[in-house]
Amino acid sequence: MSGKEVPTDPAALRADIEKTRQDLGDTVEALVHKVDVPARAKEKTLQAKDKATEAAVNAKDAAAAKAVQAKEKVTEAAAALPAQVNLKAQQAKAKAATATAQAVDALPPQVTEKVDQAKAKVGEAASHVADAIPPQVTAKVDQAKEKAAEVVDSLPEPVAQRVEQARKHPAVTGAVIAAVLFVLWKLTRRGRA
Repeated sequence: MSGKEVPTDPAALRADIEKTRQDLGDTVEALVHKVDVPARAKEKTLQAKDKATEAAVNAKDAAAAKAVQAKEKVTEAAAALPAQVNLKAQQAKAKAATATAQAVDALPPQVTEKVDQAKAKVGEAASHVADAIPPQVTAKVDQAKEKAAEVVDSLPEPVAQRVEQARKHPAVTGAVIAAVLFVLWKLTRRGRA
């Protein structure tokens, strides 16, 4: 025993035995968890995947926000400038487009790697998710695609070229796909709740 006195009362003895059993069960459960390396590795992998997905979404959002800000600033500056200064405005637009492309290219390699892994899994999960999407959501996605195309068409040419390059960048594509899957997953979970 553990060096303590043994109770003489049968009820106290039963309670002591039950407590010892509970403690032993907790200890065994903790040991099983420590020994279950695959489950712990899976837990860590899921945590890393969640962090990478969140970082990719944040990076995509930040890059998109910077692109919008740059477009707004350049558009305002170009409208206010006289004709002889228009050349400088075109140069500013090119620099803004370059900065946007650099922001997208500056994604950490870990994020890019996780995005590539997520893209591989997206292909598998997309067919399952597509079947669960309500028609209203599909209609909204189509509307959003049309709006995005209109916005890209209205951009000045150098900025539009950079946006097109960024859209073809694997990290951006993966981030967008991950974000869409995350939203669809949330929508399907909300429908079950």
